[in-house]
Formats: sequence, structure tokens, C-alpha cells
Amino acid sequence: MSAQTFENPIDQHHYDTITERLGIRRLEVEAAERAGQEPPPVEEPPAADEPAESLRDLAVEEAALKLLSERVAAAQKDVKKRTQDALDRAAKRDGVERVVAELPDGQQVATISLRKGETGPVVVDEDAFARWVRATFPDQEWTETRIVRTVKPWKAAEFLAEMDAAKVAQLADKTTGEVHDVPGVMIKPTRARTHAITWRKEGRDAVAEAWRTGTLTRHMAALMAPPEKGDAA
Repeated sequence: MSAQTFENPIDQHHYDTITERLGIRRLEVEAAERAGQEPPPVEEPPAADEPAESLRDLAVEEAALKLLSERVAAAQKDVKKRTQDALDRAAKRDGVERVVAELPDGQQVATISLRKGETGPVVVDEDAFARWVRATFPDQEWTETRIVRTVKPWKAAEFLAEMDAAKVAQLADKTTGEVHDVPGVMIKPTRARTHAITWRKEGRDAVAEAWRTGTLTRHMAALMAPPEKGDAA
């Protein structure tokens, strides 16, 4: 029987290699049988080398993903602010503190919940605060002088904790019982109101599928918009 031939030289090479290995294997088996020995184990052919990735393909993939990540970051910052503003208005108007995220087909994928901010004492005038501590407690080494007088950090933290507990910028002298208004300190927001996303079971997979099929195109307009003139890299 004549050997098979192929038009493609790569296919022909593979065929010839396999045929040669089969012939060698047959001779090895026959030799082992004549010697009364077990035939040698079959050697697995080496794995074919993976085709090298194109540098041009890698370059354009990285460039595209960088652009997409920049647009996602900007769009996320924008929608987070708009969501926070809407949640704040809804909480003030109706007491609403959470909203369910639904896909266009009605599937619930996540819950967005309002996280209230916090207020507490904040030193707004370090010099005034330090001068007051020095004048009020002259026998205590609770301040230190550099270019300007400052309150030692550990004592400032202690004072602020007391004012935080009382929710007022006042301190009571533990010796005399006198209550002092503390200059340089205000009760003000220390953490802004924000919100958090809690995913429902399979919510991420559902959103990914909606993205893949184009169901969320209307919601992703910021990612698909043409670049503005003068956009920098």
C-alpha cells in the first residue's frame, strides 16, 4: 500500500512522523517478544508548541482594556455620586434607605443600601486648641512647642474622644468640675454618607450575561460614547 500524501506540507510532516513512530514501535514489540520480555512502555508524543501570541494583538488588547478601565472608573464615579444624591433625597423625603437593582427582564441582582455618615469633634484650629490646653492645664505637659505650640497627639486623641462621647465641643475639668468651651474644635461630619452594593445569589452572573447580550446597552452609554476632542492619553 502506497504512503498517503497531503497537499499541506505541515499535514504531510505530521503524517510521516506518526507513521515513522508506529514503525519503530512495531519493531520494538517484535524484538521484545523474541527475547521473551515485556514490550517497552509507549512514550507520549511531546505536546505541540502553542502558537506565539502576536505582539501587535497584545498591544491593541492592552490599549483597549486601558481605555475601557478609564471609562469604567469615570462612569462609576459619576453614577455613584448621582445614586448617592438620589438616595439622600429619597431618605429625606420618604425614609427610603435601600433600593433593589433589577435587570430589564425584572430579575433582581443586587440591593443598594444607604450608609449614614458620622459626625464628631474635629480640630479646625490647631493653634487655638493648643493655647487653650496650655492655659487651662498649665501644670500638665500636654502640649509641646515647635514653631507653634501643639497638643501632644495622645492627649489630643483623648480630649477628642471625650468630646465625641458628649457630642459637643466642651470638656469638663475632672478636678474642678468646670465645663469649658474648647476653642479650635468643632463637631462636624467626619465620614460622608455613602452606600454599598450587596449582590443577590447569581446576581453577578446575570449582569455579566446581560452585558454580553447587549441588554444593558442603554445603561452603558458612557462607555460607548465617541471620545471627546482633545482627550489626552
